[in-house]
Amino acid sequence: MARILKILGLAMSAVAALVAVMAPAAQAETGVLTAQQYPAIVTGQQQGGPSFDIGEPARNVQCQTSALDATIFAPTDPVTFAPTYENCRFAPGFTPVTITMNGCDYLLGLSRPNTTGWPGTTGEIRARVQCPVGQQIEIHVYENSVAHVENVSTCTYDIGPQGFVPAGVYHNNAMGIPDVDLTVNARFTGRSTIGAGGMVCGGDPFTQHLPITLTGNYTLTGYQDFGGQEGAQIPIDVG
Repeated sequence: MARILKILGLAMSAVAALVAVMAPAAQAETGVLTAQQYPAIVTGQQQGGPSFDIGEPARNVQCQTSALDATIFAPTDPVTFAPTYENCRFAPGFTPVTITMNGCDYLLGLSRPNTTGWPGTTGEIRARVQCPVGQQIEIHVYENSVAHVENVSTCTYDIGPQGFVPAGVYHNNAMGIPDVDLTVNARFTGRSTIGAGGMVCGGDPFTQHLPITLTGNYTLTGYQDFGGQEGAQIPIDVG
C-alpha cells in the first residue's frame, strides 16, 4: 500500500511539474495592447471595402464610415471596441442599409507577436460579439431611399452574441508614431428574416441561419485621453 501511495505521489508531482512548465508558455501566447500612457483612446478607421460579407455567395455591406473605438486604462487583452457604421450600402444594388448595434460591442483578443507562426511583429486576432441581455446586432436592408426613411426594410440580418472565433491578423507598425494594422476576417453565424418586400434574403430554409463575416482593414491609432477628448497621438503596439 505504501508503495502504491508513493507511486501515486510521484505521478501527481510529475503532473504538477508539467502544469507549472506549461502555464507560462500558455500565458506567453497572449499579447496585450499597450500604449505609451494611460488612459489612452484607441481609434480604428476602416481603409475602404466591405464591412460585412453576408451569406454564400456573399452579399456585401459597405459603409462610408466604419470605425472601431476603445479606451484602455492599462495593457489590455482582450480589448472591447465599440463600432460605428454610417452611410452604408448593400451590394448588389447599392440600396440603403442601417446597422443598429443595440449596445453590442466587439471583443478582440490578440496573440503575442511571432508566437503563432506569423513572422516578426505579426500576430493573430480572435473576436467575440458581446451584447446586453436580449440584444443583437441588426442589419436592415431597404429597397430604396423612401423605404429607408419610412423604416420599411426588405431584409433584416441579425447577429447575436457569440465567439470567440478566428478573426484575422494584426501587424505592429513602427513607422512614424507606432500604431497597429488589423486585417479582420471574423466569421459569425447570423440569421436572415424575410422583410416586407417579400424577397428571399438567404439563409438556411429551416433555421434562416447564414454566415456573416465581419471584414476589413483597420489602422488602430492611440491618443492621449483628456476626459474622453482626444489629445496628441501616442505610440501603441501589441506585445
